[in-house]
Amino acid sequence: MATPSDHPFEAAFVELFQTLNSLPCPYCLLGALALGAWGTPRTTQDLDVLVAIDAGDRARLIERLGARGFVQDTGWAEATPMIRDQHIRLYREAIPVDVMVPRDTHDHECLTRRRQYTVSEVSLWVISPEDLVVHKLKAGRAQDFIDVLSVLQRQGKNLDHGYITQWAKRLGIWEEWNYCAGQAAEPPA
Repeated sequence: MATPSDHPFEAAFVELFQTLNSLPCPYCLLGALALGAWGTPRTTQDLDVLVAIDAGDRARLIERLGARGFVQDTGWAEATPMIRDQHIRLYREAIPVDVMVPRDTHDHECLTRRRQYTVSEVSLWVISPEDLVVHKLKAGRAQDFIDVLSVLQRQGKNLDHGYITQWAKRLGIWEEWNYCAGQAAEPPA
């Protein structure tokens, strides 16, 4: 078991994943931190996780995280009524933690294809590199495309391009995938 840290981000990281590992709900790390496993790591100040929870599990998770110093941001929930049932925003000190529940069939697939990873003596589940690419393409922001390129460059031929293509077509993000795959194939200038 990892020891507590004096650094707020590391402490939030350890407490979050120790809590998630104590529950029977499948989860995986998403977002910029997952890039550390599959792409080019970049600085981030938040933690993003996808967790398969129902209403009862949701209350238990919030209660357990509350016992470890996490506070639910109810104001955020009120300001985001369209997604508040699929997304919980918490804070531990100043560190935002976004807990998302699966919204589509791809999100559910992410939880079946997740990979075990160890960071700072904490064992956790991380989204697969292919599913990270699809997740970033779904978000579609400029930084997400940069993140996709970093995964494509670092993983190279280890990626299942057919799997990504299948989901890109199914989710209507084929043009985004085609663009990023084309950029990754371009030789550097």
